[in-house]
Amino acid sequence: MLSHNLGQAFLNRDVIPGVFFFHNDFVRVVAGPYKGGAGSLVTVLQVKPEPHYLLELESGYDVEVAQSEIENADV
Repeated sequence: MLSHNLGQAFLNRDVIPGVFFFHNDFVRVVAGPYKGGAGSLVTVLQVKPEPHYLLELESGYDVEVAQSEIENADV
């Protein structure tokens, strides 16, 4: 999938194979350099080899996180 199509599919909240989260999902960072942070997912940046997302932290900063580094915070 082309990157602009990937981003649009994410914004549309379409199912993307291998991508477990959706646009605006509120997540908690559980591993990596931003561990302990939380925020809303803005877009998916890549799918392979592992999905990476642009995450807007509650502090207002945008960071890149891997899917394995986050979990749904609304649970």
